[in-house]
Amino acid sequence: IAAAGELSCGQVGERFPLAQPTISHHMKILTDAGLIICRREAQHSFMSVNRALLDRVLGLLPERFEAGGSAPKPVRPAKKGRRA
Repeated sequence: IAAAGELSCGQVGERFPLAQPTISHHMKILTDAGLIICRREAQHSFMSVNRALLDRVLGLLPERFEAGGSAPKPVRPAKKGRRA
């Protein structure tokens, strides 16, 4: 999804040898976690990576792996309607 920028649900499903319900289940988990953004257009859904959240998480990794560093606070996705 990240390489393509945005994919429809069908396009995501075409890339994996899994049943559609399995793909939908995993996409829901990623969407609920805030890692994937789902955009609806008529009857279709389009998925993209939440780059803002991913950048925040990646920014925490160096301090997370420092010797003796304290654990960073958990990163939570922004509430709907709010900017991160």
